[in-house]
Amino acid sequence: MTLIFPVMAEIFVPSVIFGFFCFMMVLQLVWVKFMVPETKGRSLEEIQKSWESGT
Repeated sequence: MTLIFPVMAEIFVPSVIFGFFCFMMVLQLVWVKFMVPETKGRSLEEIQKSWESGT
């Protein structure tokens, strides 16, 4: 973000920049919700086995 923000600040108004970063955060939230497995209540060994077996 620190590399692209100054470039975007020269081109776009602040509301567009805020909207862009807000949209990106929503996409990241959706990706994490559906792609990162739940590990609550599982031991480290169970988590390791699930990663090794691919489930």
